[in-house]
Amino acid sequence: MPHGKACSEKMWACFYLPQGTATLNYAILISESAKGEYTVRDNNTQGKTEFITEHIFWLALAWIWYRSLLFRCVPQHTLTESKLILLGFVLVFSAVGILFQMQNNRNGMGVILDLVLGYGAYTVLTYWPIYPRLIKICLVAAGILSLLYAALVLCRRMRSRKYVLKILRRRLGLVAFMSKKIVGMSLALIMGGSGASVLFGSSQLKSDVRPATKTNLSEQSIANNIDTILLLQEDECEKLSAQERLDVLQTVANIEQRYLGLPNELNVGVANLDADILEYYTDKTHEIIVSADSLLYDSPWEVLDTICHEAYHSYQYRLVEALNGADENSKNLRIFRKAYTYEDEFTSYKDGNTDFCGYYTQDCENGARDYAEDAVSDYYWRIMDHLEEGET
Repeated sequence: MPHGKACSEKMWACFYLPQGTATLNYAILISESAKGEYTVRDNNTQGKTEFITEHIFWLALAWIWYRSLLFRCVPQHTLTESKLILLGFVLVFSAVGILFQMQNNRNGMGVILDLVLGYGAYTVLTYWPIYPRLIKICLVAAGILSLLYAALVLCRRMRSRKYVLKILRRRLGLVAFMSKKIVGMSLALIMGGSGASVLFGSSQLKSDVRPATKTNLSEQSIANNIDTILLLQEDECEKLSAQERLDVLQTVANIEQRYLGLPNELNVGVANLDADILEYYTDKTHEIIVSADSLLYDSPWEVLDTICHEAYHSYQYRLVEALNGADENSKNLRIFRKAYTYEDEFTSYKDGNTDFCGYYTQDCENGARDYAEDAVSDYYWRIMDHLEEGET
């Protein structure tokens, strides 16, 4: 169709678009039937029963995928409540999508969009405290693109006045459908960005503060990082975002690395953990993984205790390595007495989920708890000393 050329009013009513854009579904073609009624070109590829069945099938499949990869509880809600909220989101968006697409657009794309909107809306609700920047960028971009598309479609002049209401209604429908696509794409990007860290690493959030290296390890002390350590005060910590809190914890880990004399770095990350797990340490990657809920909602004292506790586990692993590398005459040194116990416990470690009493009474856990308690007290004493010096 040439640019700016009107269609015959007897057979077609259309709004005008630049040449070559009609294939992008910008144009709404309304054909005249023998009875003088006007219909939109049919985009259905599925029957009504099949359309509903496809929603149910893919909803169940996506539920399994989402629960294993992205699911996290809604803040301040239980696991059961969060599952019900997720189910509500998905069912509502699917039901509305089926209702409005039953006459037209009964196809695979419609099914995918409905599910993406449901799961995506829940992702925005639960991941907003962790990825506010990513979510804001995606949603704002979707809003701007939707408004630009609406302006392009609705503001185009109609030369035929005979079918104004019909064309306007079809244009509004097209704007709604295309906006749904745009929002769906933005939500898919949010879910993809949130899930990528799980697929390609154990942490969903990485600190902007780099782990300590040999070149800067000597600088990692409380005194040299006192401005950051002051953020561990309750009133200061409440003002911090998840990213900023993680940066504080990485700074603490760097300080602990220097104090404990660790030859390896400590990498602090965040992940969705079970409700009864606050953190864990993985020696093969030197990672301290903190629960996202703990990072966001526990007191700074508790989270600081977590980092010091797990940092001491890294120290225990280094003691075992030193024991195994020592000559026979040196293995009886007093410093290695606990290392023998640590080695046995790491080999047959008792998990708190299966044997809490056995887990809690292990020497490696007792040692880490004692060290963390002393370390946390030291941090807050140093904070108090600094504040008192500032008052004098």
